[in-house]
Amino acid sequence: MTDEPENHTIRLLQEMRAEMRKGFEDVNLRMDGLTHILVTLAGHIHQQDERIERLEAKGDD
Repeated sequence: MTDEPENHTIRLLQEMRAEMRKGFEDVNLRMDGLTHILVTLAGHIHQQDERIERLEAKGDD
């Protein structure tokens, strides 16, 4: 009889662990997506800065 509550406790802890893992997987997926967006934006801004610098240098001539 004492095994039964212990088994329920273990099962509950396993379910909680599984839910936490899934939650972290979702967060990691979102972070990967956000990282991709930020890297893309940083590359675009860098290209724009270079283009503006070339235009400014051309205007100084």
